[in-house]
Amino acid sequence: MTDMNAITTLFAMLPFLLAIFLANVAEKERSVRVLVYLYLALLNGLLAVVGLFSLAGAELLASEAFLNALLQQYPGLEASQLRAVRFDLAGLILMVAALLAMIVLLPPVHHLAARLLPMRADSAVHVTALSLTATTLGVNLFQMIALAPLLFAVTATEQGIQQIQQMGGVSYLDVLVFPLLTFAIAALLGVGLYTRRSQAEVLRRLGFAPLTLQQLGIAAGFTIALLGMAIFTERTWQWLDPDSLKKVGGLSKALMGNFTGLIGALAIGVAAAIGEETFFRGAYQPRMGIPLTSLLFTSFHTQYGITPATLLVLVMSVLLGILRQRTSLTVCILVHFLYNFTMVLVAT
Repeated sequence: MTDMNAITTLFAMLPFLLAIFLANVAEKERSVRVLVYLYLALLNGLLAVVGLFSLAGAELLASEAFLNALLQQYPGLEASQLRAVRFDLAGLILMVAALLAMIVLLPPVHHLAARLLPMRADSAVHVTALSLTATTLGVNLFQMIALAPLLFAVTATEQGIQQIQQMGGVSYLDVLVFPLLTFAIAALLGVGLYTRRSQAEVLRRLGFAPLTLQQLGIAAGFTIALLGMAIFTERTWQWLDPDSLKKVGGLSKALMGNFTGLIGALAIGVAAAIGEETFFRGAYQPRMGIPLTSLLFTSFHTQYGITPATLLVLVMSVLLGILRQRTSLTVCILVHFLYNFTMVLVAT
C-alpha cells in the first residue's frame, strides 16, 4: 500500500515537472513558449472540471449512503462531523484557482505581476512558476478543506488511528519521493539544470555555499528560537483549544507513526530540509519573493487544517526566507534539519 502511495504521488507530480521542464526549454526556443502556455491552460482546465464535479457532487458526497458507508468503516465517527466537510467550497476554490492560473498566462496580467514580484514578465519560466503557484494553491486548499476534516474525524478515535496505521501511514519511501525527490527535481528543473545552466551555475543560483563558524552559530541560535516558538504555540494552543490540538496530534500519530527514534528523526529531517529548502528558499523565493513563497510553503502542510500549527508554519517560513536572504541556502537547510530532527526525536 505505501509503495503505491509513493508511486501515485510521483505520477501526480509529473504534469507539473513536465511544465517546468518545457518552460526552461522555451527560454531558448521561443517557439516552444506557445506550447507551454497551451499545456498549462489544458492542465488547469482539467482541474477546473474536477472542481466543478466536486461542486456539483457535494450533495452526493454528503448523502446518507456515503455517510453510512464511512460510519460503518469507522464506528467511532459522528455523522455531524462528516456533514461539516465542505466539498462544495473546496470545489469552488479549485475552480477559481485554476481559472486564475489560466488568467496569469495573459501578457497584461503577468506584466502587472512583474511589477509586484521580483520576476520577469518576458521569462517563460517565471510566468510558468506564477501560473503553477495558483494551480498548486488551489489543489492544496482543496485538500485542506475537503480531506483534512475527514482525516481529523477518522483519527479522533483510537480505532481510526489504528486503522490508518494498519494501512501503512507515511512510509520511508513516501518521504523519499515527497518531499525529497519531487521538490529537489522541481528545483533543479526550475533553475535550468542542463537546459540553461551548468551544475556549478545551478549550485550558485540555488544559494549553496560552504558554512562558516559564524553561520553555524547563527543556525544553532535560529533553531533554538524556532523550537521555542513551537513550544509556545503548543502551550497556547492547549490553553485555547485543546480539542483541535488533540485532533492534529491524533492525525500526526496515525500518519507519522513509522518515524520514531534516531532513524525516523534523521529521515524526516534530511528529506524535508533538503527537498523543501532547495525548492522554496533556493529556486522559488529569489523570483517570487518571501510572502508568496511562505504562502505556498504553508499550503503544503494541509494535514494541519486551519489551526495554530498552520500559522506557526507560515511564520517559520517567513523567518527562513529572511535567513536565506542574509546567509545562504545551506544555512536554511541546516536549520530546517535541526528543527525537524529535534521535534521528531522529542515526540518519540
